[in-house]
Amino acid sequence: MIIGVPKELKTAETRVGLNPSWVKKLTVSGHEVLIQSTAGKASGFDDDKYVAVGAKIVNTIEEVYEKSEFVVKVKELQPYEFDLLQEHQMVMAWFHLAEDVDHDMLQALLDKKVTSVSMELIVLPDGTRPTIKPMSEIAGTLAMLEAVKYAQYGYGGKGILLRKLAGLPSSRVLILGGGNAGLNTAQVAVGLGLNVTIIEASMKRMDYLNNQLPQADVLYWDEDMMFEELIQSDVLINTIYPLPGVTDPLITREMVSKMKPKSMIIDITGAGLIETSRYTTLEDPIYYEEDVLHYCVPNMPALCPQTSTDIMLMTTGPYIMNIANNGLGNVIENDEIVKNCISTLNGEIVHHEVGINHNMAYTDMKRELLASK
Repeated sequence: MIIGVPKELKTAETRVGLNPSWVKKLTVSGHEVLIQSTAGKASGFDDDKYVAVGAKIVNTIEEVYEKSEFVVKVKELQPYEFDLLQEHQMVMAWFHLAEDVDHDMLQALLDKKVTSVSMELIVLPDGTRPTIKPMSEIAGTLAMLEAVKYAQYGYGGKGILLRKLAGLPSSRVLILGGGNAGLNTAQVAVGLGLNVTIIEASMKRMDYLNNQLPQADVLYWDEDMMFEELIQSDVLINTIYPLPGVTDPLITREMVSKMKPKSMIIDITGAGLIETSRYTTLEDPIYYEEDVLHYCVPNMPALCPQTSTDIMLMTTGPYIMNIANNGLGNVIENDEIVKNCISTLNGEIVHHEVGINHNMAYTDMKRELLASK
């Protein structure tokens, strides 16, 4: 199989779809791997490292798409890539079509009858999402570190140090969600000696958080209680996505307006759960709304691309190898996990969460759909 890795076009995205270690595994197995020149440079992987393990370096992103049967990338397609897609091509990426509404990207996938393998939709039988977990851990860690940075005067904040100091009250951090991202955010915040509150909707998860972080207050979800915590907080960190099809914000503009002046919102998801949130980039990460600093960068792991790429491929690499070695059709027939992470196939939406999120028709994965690919 010919596998292509383009350089990411998303603003300041520094990760890369394959590292040299996984390129070597693929080439040893008889596959041809095309790497766009400098695609891995920011992650610490120069072109020479890829060539040494059998990859072929191509100069342009156009050549990657034109020659590849299977395109492996990190972030969602950017508009320039829409016209580069080839009929019936496979593309593996973090599309996030079940959380974000991107009709243009979805339509491009459907028009070209692309098979989109959505890394974030890989779900194990126990309900865990192995590809999301490490990225969530990194994003959660960075969320608190970025809060420390942007609380400083020179970075746009009100000039406070988010660290416990003798003689002064500790700053208050409110974290929405106690999943992998929320837990890692809280661990850093507790380590800084801050006053940390986590709001969680699962009683089972609350027990786990209480055992892991006895220094933090773990509260069961209640809107009134959340609002009271919100208006007392110096930093709000959101780590949860809205449910598919839910469009009303959990935190309204009016709620944000009641927060402390020059307080801060770090929104990992940036997907409409907070009314005043909108996506920002690593090059232009902050803005003020209702006198509250907002940081809503969706790809924070790009701040540490070598770590992020390597840990990402610990989970995605085996899926890439399985598809390359056996062909997508055989893998789907024998692997429910892969089957259930396909978003589009042969011009149709085949994942219910994607269809619901975009308010578009969807169908179940059918044998005849795969046969007609």
